[in-house]
Amino acid sequence: MVLDEAQRIKNRDTEVSRACKQVAKRRAWALTGTPLENSVDDLASVLEFVTPLSPGEIPAALRPGPELLAKHRSVQLRRKKWDVLPQLPPKTTSHVVLPLSPNQRKAYRRAEEQGVLQLQHMGDSVRIEHVLELILRLKQLCNYDPASGSSSKVDDICDRMATLVAQGHRALVFSQFVERPFGVDAIVDSLAHFRPLAYTGSLSPTQRGAVLQRFRADATHQALVLSLRAGGQGLNLQEASYVFHFDRWWNPSVERQAEDRSHRLGQESKVQVYIYTTEGTIEEWIEAILHEKQMLFDNLVDNVSIDIRSLLTAKDLFGLFGLTPPGPAVGEVAADADFGGMTGEGFEAFLEDALGRQGWSVATTPRARDGGIDLIARKVVDPGGEVTLFIQCKNLAHAVGVEVVRQTNGILPTLQAGVRAVVASPSGFTADARTFARERGVLLWDRDTLLQIHGTVRYEQK
Repeated sequence: MVLDEAQRIKNRDTEVSRACKQVAKRRAWALTGTPLENSVDDLASVLEFVTPLSPGEIPAALRPGPELLAKHRSVQLRRKKWDVLPQLPPKTTSHVVLPLSPNQRKAYRRAEEQGVLQLQHMGDSVRIEHVLELILRLKQLCNYDPASGSSSKVDDICDRMATLVAQGHRALVFSQFVERPFGVDAIVDSLAHFRPLAYTGSLSPTQRGAVLQRFRADATHQALVLSLRAGGQGLNLQEASYVFHFDRWWNPSVERQAEDRSHRLGQESKVQVYIYTTEGTIEEWIEAILHEKQMLFDNLVDNVSIDIRSLLTAKDLFGLFGLTPPGPAVGEVAADADFGGMTGEGFEAFLEDALGRQGWSVATTPRARDGGIDLIARKVVDPGGEVTLFIQCKNLAHAVGVEVVRQTNGILPTLQAGVRAVVASPSGFTADARTFARERGVLLWDRDTLLQIHGTVRYEQK
């Protein structure tokens, strides 16, 4: 039995998932590019399908933990693009950080202050959904000021488009929003000089086909603006060699699938991808959190997909606005690790064991010459690429301050690709420490992160 797009059975409670797993089978294959989308339970559900099943036998449920990871490693066969298409030209990704325009900044600050006040006034009735609504409003204002139409992202794209068009290139622009004044329709208006075309889910199949045909046949249409969901998969758009992510979808796999509409068989030019983030905004904060958490998912499956609601705990989300969650909520973690009862050496041993179970090669530094670094972890993550983590372990009764993070960053060896500094502390970090770490690229592993590495997390299904 062969199941294509196997992520469709990630939820074991759906009728389709149950039906696929109950079929008696001697062999089974699950084909998918995103075996893990929201939580480790997604991967567990897919792995339940590939287990051989005799007539009348009931499929056993798998749960997150070492046995699940061992089973996954034993059955995974993964092929990446460079394994099968070595002739493709390179793809380069640049992260562009921009300040908001003055009008955007005023609108953003006003919305943020009003939104936080509203959340505070809700008291114990506030829920994650209310925080996500505020995040959505703020993300939209990072695209455009609705009153004036000003946008620092549009200004930057127009400057870059003028240069790349003069060199004979064309571009794809992706946004998660569609309607004016924040999404695809507004971007098309702003790029009118370049004769852009729009491709969204509101178009009929016939209209979508006509848009693609016009873009391919008429090079005077120098940009194609697509909604991420409608245009992020299933299209061949090698006519464009530049890709702009106008705003961030909090699912890296979806973004990569979108930009690969251009970077695929038949592309003859190097592909340049630009990803926009506006500084001092919700985009920057969430980018920092996702960057910190992505490594955990990379330890399970390459190029996984992330859903912000499932990835971030209530503490993470409320913390974006300096708020405390009213109580236990969906997405929080629970674990059996007792950090308070661990000595310093016991905490180091805990983390060494956790990383070792995730495939890292871990060495403990000599006490007299460690310079503050307690563990050095190495792992090959891509062909020819190695990540080295220099880790300082701090199991304190209080949050770690900026001086510890500064010290850890300062004793790194000469900067080189793949080398990162890490401070691990179950007691958390001060705001100054987090700001410094974000600016310097230091990873901060708090209690929740440590529990996820160790595999003692329990995920609550929504």
